[in-house]
Amino acid sequence: MDEIAASLLGLIRSGAATSQAQLVRSTGLARATVARRLDALQSSGLVRADAYVRGTGGRPADRLVIDGARKFLLGADVGGSHTRVAIADLLGTLIEVTDHDINVNDGPDAVLGTVQAAFLELLERQSATPARVAGIAVGIPGPIEQSTGRVVSPPTMRGWDGIDVPAAFTERFDAPIVVDKDANIIAIGEYAHVPPAVRDVLLLKVGMGIGAGIIANGEILRGGQGAAGDLGHLPRPGGERCRCGQFGCAEATAGGWAIARVLERDGGMSVATSADIVALARDGHPLVLDLLRRAGHRLGDVLADAVGMLNPTLVIVGGNLAPASPALLDAIRERVAERSHPLATKNLRIELGALGAEAGLTGAVKLAGDAAFAWPHTAALLHNV
Repeated sequence: MDEIAASLLGLIRSGAATSQAQLVRSTGLARATVARRLDALQSSGLVRADAYVRGTGGRPADRLVIDGARKFLLGADVGGSHTRVAIADLLGTLIEVTDHDINVNDGPDAVLGTVQAAFLELLERQSATPARVAGIAVGIPGPIEQSTGRVVSPPTMRGWDGIDVPAAFTERFDAPIVVDKDANIIAIGEYAHVPPAVRDVLLLKVGMGIGAGIIANGEILRGGQGAAGDLGHLPRPGGERCRCGQFGCAEATAGGWAIARVLERDGGMSVATSADIVALARDGHPLVLDLLRRAGHRLGDVLADAVGMLNPTLVIVGGNLAPASPALLDAIRERVAERSHPLATKNLRIELGALGAEAGLTGAVKLAGDAAFAWPHTAALLHNV
């Protein structure tokens, strides 16, 4: 497969062009050039023509589609206290998801070993081998150097500094491996489900830690080295001591770990995960609801600054703690409205994520698919194993 065929595959996959005539118009290539590549793609079984009924009531026509069952995508959403792993078809449709209670501070060997074992188990349940994997993506709750997939000076992840995440999987998998921070994969997952007219989105991840993913003009914004969106550790004068060592970070008040610390200290409760906090909030525990309200105000302070800088049209509040209580979202909205310029908030919506816990995995398999369909990895898609 050459780059021309790869570009045709990308258009078919996105739905931007689903017939030979549309592919010719979209690429500007000669009809014979497009026809030769399409013949090869259809002969391989990677692309097929499906009949569909036109919306105008005309007779069925053929539409070019990717054979999603040909290979698999694997995704992992590693959190502070919980990890989710998924297998998807080649089009990114989730097939099965597994949950694993493991703390990121158990170290990279334990966490990434758990992820790899889960990948292999999911493949086995599909009667597939690692050779059927077309792409892998892993979200990590820390700063990632985009060019290498290495974790760089994480403020809270013991033993992770300098870890080459892709290297943990290359021995078993011969497929492109993408690593990104967890807030980015959540943002990518949620963005795939917002109206096309919405081009500027800020995703605020509220879990055991705090992070953000930025969609600018329809594209994820990672910055020069992949460090964009670190809202959780923007300090202000005074405030609680953060686990990163600074004082006044948003995480020190609004992070799930900080809420758990107060619940243990002042309420005598043992809280290990964000799910424990959510359960207490849904039971109406007054201390938890008060802490979530305080967290919302602190997050609103940070968001107001980000809204003034980025002027998004939509802020999505995601992560495991986002749906814990309406008090959290109400407090965020209240503080952003108080502190932001009226022009920046004129058409601004602040909403809970639509995908909930599935957002990170949806974004991860989207990244894995993008890698699988990028030249020169597309050549491997032709080999049916």
